[in-house]
Amino acid sequence: MYLKPVLRGLATWIPGARRVFARGTGGSNNARYCYSVWLRHLVMAHQTGLDTDPRTVAELGPGDSLGTGLCAVLTGADRYLALDVVQHANLERNAAVLEELIHLLARRAPIPDESEYPKVDPRLSSYAFPGEILTSERLNRTLAPDRLARVRSALRHGSAEEIEIRYVGRWQSSAVVDLGEVDLILSQAVLEHVEDLPYTYAAMRRWLRPGGLCSSCIDFRSHTYAREWNGHWGYSDATWRLIRGNRPFLLNREPLSTHRRLLREAGFVIAYEQPRRNSGGLQRDRLAGPFRHLSDEDLSTQTVFIQAVKSQP
Repeated sequence: MYLKPVLRGLATWIPGARRVFARGTGGSNNARYCYSVWLRHLVMAHQTGLDTDPRTVAELGPGDSLGTGLCAVLTGADRYLALDVVQHANLERNAAVLEELIHLLARRAPIPDESEYPKVDPRLSSYAFPGEILTSERLNRTLAPDRLARVRSALRHGSAEEIEIRYVGRWQSSAVVDLGEVDLILSQAVLEHVEDLPYTYAAMRRWLRPGGLCSSCIDFRSHTYAREWNGHWGYSDATWRLIRGNRPFLLNREPLSTHRRLLREAGFVIAYEQPRRNSGGLQRDRLAGPFRHLSDEDLSTQTVFIQAVKSQP
């Protein structure tokens, strides 16, 4: 057994340690990362024939900044709802990211590719700036000086002349999102951390308008909690509870097939999938009891990018 994650889990029970382990999520405070994520989701929606000009965007688990959602606003969205369990982002960081994003869009910068972000999905056939989606006419409107002033004000105050930027913590506790009014729900390496997946997929369906899009990248890797990329499936439930410790969230350890099933059960139609597979790592004879049922596809899928559409009533 890999002892380091167990010791880290036990350390979370030390008074005050939970705040330390809940602090920060990684690269989402980097403007280029956020720019890359938003444009990748947008490009894939375009290639699949889906809506590329959403007016209301919700992001599940934005992390250290609201940069991905801010990029959505800078390219045309009027409302952005950031939904998280633990609030990581702060105003000054977001303001700085916003200005960097404006600069990237204004100069039509190429999408940062796998040489810069080798672990980020989805992969694209071209990382050129998507001028066929974000036309000069569109960006002249969305980056107009008066609109940028309203975006900056909305970031600081929540809303400004029909632009809304809102951070919602502990979104599960109440109906905090208007039902049937969201055009796009986005998540990037988040759904592998969600504790109650059936509730979450059902909630996303309620938030979306008919035909609305759920665009998600899900990372099934062990996130350093095992030596092998899929080693978290080798831990018994008891050992995993030790690793989880007193953290507010960790990994739900659900494979690709669970997400596909829950999407269907919640009333979504999968429009596109891009899995990334790895045949190495933990082999079937070393899986813990709860995971011996995994299919070969589940066992070898390390990430997947899924776009799913809310079916009509």
